[in-house]
Amino acid sequence: MRASSPGSLYDWLAGRPGGLASFNHPGREAGRFNNFSFNASARNQLVGLEMFNRTDDFLFEGWSSGATSPLVACLNAGWRPALTGVTDEHGTSWGFHEGKGRSGLWVAENTRAAVFEAMAARRSFATRVSGLRVDATANGVRMGGVLNVTSGDVRFLLDLDRGPAWDGKPLRIQVLRPGTSVPTVVDVIDTVNGQVTDFTVPLNVTDGDWVVLRISDPSAPNATPGPVGHPCNDFAVAYTSPWWLQP
Repeated sequence: MRASSPGSLYDWLAGRPGGLASFNHPGREAGRFNNFSFNASARNQLVGLEMFNRTDDFLFEGWSSGATSPLVACLNAGWRPALTGVTDEHGTSWGFHEGKGRSGLWVAENTRAAVFEAMAARRSFATRVSGLRVDATANGVRMGGVLNVTSGDVRFLLDLDRGPAWDGKPLRIQVLRPGTSVPTVVDVIDTVNGQVTDFTVPLNVTDGDWVVLRISDPSAPNATPGPVGHPCNDFAVAYTSPWWLQP
């Protein structure tokens, strides 16, 4: 379907309740989906926001030119997408290039119906590393879910594993919260590949209604950095989907 505007697309999508859609390479083109203007009728069907496209990390896309991080702009506007990665291939080598975006999806079984259900439930993570397992819960709720939290400590369990090739590899977890132009990082936790990391972070819904975990390699730089000194100026390995604080 070719729409004349994001609003026309949302109206078309809302009339087809069996359809799902995604914000692809957000911020790369002019308009930025009309600056992510919110349309409540399409919220449940917009189930994806690309954080990796090809080899690009979109966290700070456009920031150096004065634009808001697509992650912040989209989630602060009211959309509730999962986070994804894609290779965006236009040829025959899909899935073979290391370092290009890809998505992990937690499904109950290997069927089209189960994939649809997992996408609708936002049970996905974005990465650009092959063979990486990322599983995460907050107060027992898997990523993409809703937390019945107004304020207080939230316990996260994050399972990271890429197998023997990464045994003992140092990784870093950044806890992302709403900001104005870029996400605020409220905690940074060091971990290693192959273990479940258990940590607690105090959250308050008055500071914003979403939280995302970014997993990074602290030994490598972010090719598109944000503000000087920002904790996410290292190399992104993966993003969990958001959790939503909804008392």
